[in-house]
Amino acid sequence: MKKILLLLLVCSTAFVSAQEVISAEVQTPTFAAVLNIVLPINVTYNVKNYKITYTTVDALGQPDTATGLLCVPDNNDFVWPLVIYNHGTIASRDLAPSVEGVLERILIQGFSASGFIALAPDYLGLGGSDGPHPYLHADSEASAGKDMIIAVKKWLDAENIRENDQLFITGYSQGGHASAALHQRLEMDTDGELQVTAAAHLSAPFDISPPSPLLLGLTNVPPVSLSFFTHTLISYNSVYGLYGNGSADSLFVEPYLTEVNRFLTEEIDLYEMGNELDALLRENSHVAGQMFVEQFVEDVLDADPALFNAYNANDVFDWAPQSPTLIYYCNADETVNPANSILADATMRANGATGIVLEDGGALNHGDCAVPAAVRALMFFQAEANTYPVSLGTPASRPELKLVPNPVAAGHAIQVQGLSATPRPYVIYDISGRRVLDGSTTSSGNINLPEALPKGWNVLRVGLEDGTSVVRRFLVQ
Repeated sequence: MKKILLLLLVCSTAFVSAQEVISAEVQTPTFAAVLNIVLPINVTYNVKNYKITYTTVDALGQPDTATGLLCVPDNNDFVWPLVIYNHGTIASRDLAPSVEGVLERILIQGFSASGFIALAPDYLGLGGSDGPHPYLHADSEASAGKDMIIAVKKWLDAENIRENDQLFITGYSQGGHASAALHQRLEMDTDGELQVTAAAHLSAPFDISPPSPLLLGLTNVPPVSLSFFTHTLISYNSVYGLYGNGSADSLFVEPYLTEVNRFLTEEIDLYEMGNELDALLRENSHVAGQMFVEQFVEDVLDADPALFNAYNANDVFDWAPQSPTLIYYCNADETVNPANSILADATMRANGATGIVLEDGGALNHGDCAVPAAVRALMFFQAEANTYPVSLGTPASRPELKLVPNPVAAGHAIQVQGLSATPRPYVIYDISGRRVLDGSTTSSGNINLPEALPKGWNVLRVGLEDGTSVVRRFLVQ
C-alpha cells in the first residue's frame, strides 16, 4: 500500500510540473521551394516541423496538457527570434495546426522559413488536448500560449537550438483574440519572464458582444453566425457555470439540444451544427431565441449582470500595449466587424499606448484577408527581428535601434536610427556569415551600401561606445 501511495505521489508531482514539453514528434519537413510557390513572398529556409505536447492548465486552472506545432528553420548557423501564431476558428480538433495537412500550417511555416522559430498552440480541447474547447476564452488562450512558449524554450535549449529571447506575437480571427489576450497577459505579468518584442493582431474580435434581444428575435440567422454565437455561449456557460452545472441541457431545449450535444460529442463539426440548427429553426418556424431555456431569454432581455459579465470579461481591447503593435483588418470583412479593430486602436491610444499602428488591408472578405494579414505581420516583425550568426556571439540588447529603410535597395544608404551623433564601426555579413563589408557610419548613422552587396538577408554588426555591439538584420532587394 505504501508503494502504491508513493507511486501516486510521484506521478502527481510529475504531472503538475508546469510548462514542460512531454513529447516532440518529428513531422514531415517543409521545403522553401514549395512555400515559394504557394505563398506571395520569397522565403529562405527549409523548415523542420514538430508536434509538441506540453503541460499547461485548463480553463479552471487545473493541470492539463495541450498540443501545438513547432517550426524551426533548418539551419543551425543562426540565433533565431521566436514568433507565436494563434490560429483562427476551426470546425473540429483535427484541423488544428499540429495536424499534418492542415492548410493554415503554411502561414506558420512561412514565418519559420523567413527566419523565425514559429510556435502555434492548438488551444485547449483541440488537436491532442482532451475535453471541450473553451472558445474565445481569453484566459485559457493566453495560458495555452504562454505555457507553450516557456516549455518550448526549455526544449530548444536542451536540443541546442539557439533563440535570442525576442518574442513576437500574432494571430488571425479567433487567433487575433488569442494573440491580444496573450500579449496583455505577458505585459501585465509581474514576473517579467517573457518580454514581448512586437505584436500583430489580425482581424481580431477584440470586443465580445453579449447576446442581444434583436438577435434572439431573428428568423433567418446565417448558419455560420449560428455556429459562432452558439459555440461562444456553450464555452462561457461551461467555464462560468451560468446555467445549472454549465452543461448544454441547462441552456438549450429540444430539438436543438440534440444537435448541440452531437457537436459536443464530436459527431458533427462546428459548421455542421450551425447548418442543423438553421434547418430546425426553419422547419419549426422558430426565432433564434426559441433554441434556449426561458431563463436565458429573460436574462438577455434584462441584461443580466452574470451573463453579460461573462462576455465582457473576455474583451481584449481595453488596455495599453507597451511594445510596438500592429492592428490589421480588411474593410469588407463579413465575419469580424472592422469596428473591432478601430475600437481597439482608439481605446488603446486613449489608455496611453504610443506604439499602435492601425492598418486597413482593403476591400477583402474574411477568408481573403488572412494571407495578406500574415504577410504584413511578418514584415512588421522583420523590422524588429535580430537574427545573427552563432559565430558572432550574443549581441547587446538595443531594441531601440532600427534600420531605415528596411528592406533597402543595393547602392542606396541605410540609416541606423538611435545611435549617438558619432561615427561607429560596422561590419556586414551575408546570410552565410561571410564578412562582405566594413567601415564606419556617418555621424548621422548612415551606411552607403555598394551595388554589389548580395541580394537577400544580410546581418549588420555596429560597435557601440561602451565596447559592446548591436546586431540587426536587413533585406537587400
